[in-house]
Amino acid sequence: MTTISSRRQLSDEQFARYWEDGLLVIQNVLDEPTIDLAKQAIVDLIPRDFIFGENFHSHSGRLKPLNEDGSDGFFTPELLPLLINEMLYEVMADLFETDYLRVLDGSVGVSLKDAGPAGLTQRLHLDMHVPKPEERSAEHLRFNVGMGGCYYLSDVQENGAGIHVIPGGHRMAEEIMLHEEDGLKRYENWRNINDMADSVEVTAHAGDFVLMHHMMPHGASRNRNATPRVAQFTRFHRLSEQDARQTPGPDRAFSAAAVEALTPLGRKLFRFYPWVA
Repeated sequence: MTTISSRRQLSDEQFARYWEDGLLVIQNVLDEPTIDLAKQAIVDLIPRDFIFGENFHSHSGRLKPLNEDGSDGFFTPELLPLLINEMLYEVMADLFETDYLRVLDGSVGVSLKDAGPAGLTQRLHLDMHVPKPEERSAEHLRFNVGMGGCYYLSDVQENGAGIHVIPGGHRMAEEIMLHEEDGLKRYENWRNINDMADSVEVTAHAGDFVLMHHMMPHGASRNRNATPRVAQFTRFHRLSEQDARQTPGPDRAFSAAAVEALTPLGRKLFRFYPWVA
C-alpha cells in the first residue's frame, strides 16, 4: 500500500479550491536569488547573435529553446532547484496523497512583446496521455494523471502572456471522458478544445507557481506588454509502491555538475534513489 503523506503545505481551503477549479497559484515558491539565477540561465539559452537553428522554436513572440538532441528539458544546476523545490513537492504530495512521486519536464520559454491581437496563440489542449479504453475510470483519472504547471520567473500582468485556462475544466473533461461514447477522442484527441467554455488568463508574480491538473484545458497567450514572460515548466506523476522501489534514473543523461547539484529529495524525484529501501 502506498504511503499516504500528512498534509504539509495546503490548507483545507486551498485543497478544496484546487479540486474545484483544477488550478491553484502557489505564491512565493522561489526566493529572489533562485529566481535571478534561473531567469538568467534561461535568457542565456537565447543566441546572442539571434541566429536560431533547428533546435529552437518560435511562435508569436514565444521562444522555446531545445537541446542538441531535440529534447526540451533543461536539467542544469541553475534550473534543477525549480524541479526539486521542497515546497512544491510537498504541495504535490498533499494532492496525490502519497510521498512517492517522480518529476519531469524541465522545458522553458520566453514570451516577447508581440503586436498581434490579444488572446490565445495556441489551441486549448490537455497535457496528459489520454487513457486507453480499458483504463477509463474515475480512479485512473484521479491518481494516474499528472499535475504540474509553470513557474513565472517574471511578473505576469494582464495581457502579459499568462497561461489561459478554463476554471473547472478538468471536471468537464472528466465528465466527457467517462460518460460520452467518443469521450477519449473528443476535440481531436483533446488537442483542439474549441467549445467547452471561455478561458481566462492567469496572472501572478515572479517566483509563483501556476499549478494545474493535467486534465485542465489550457493554452499560451500573446504578450502585449513590454516585459518578457520568462517561465519554466515542471510536472509530477504518482508512483506505485512497486515503482517506488525501482531506480531507473531520469529519462535522459545528467551532467556530473547536475548530479552533484541534486539534493536527497531530488535524487528520489529523478529516481536515482528509491523511495522505498
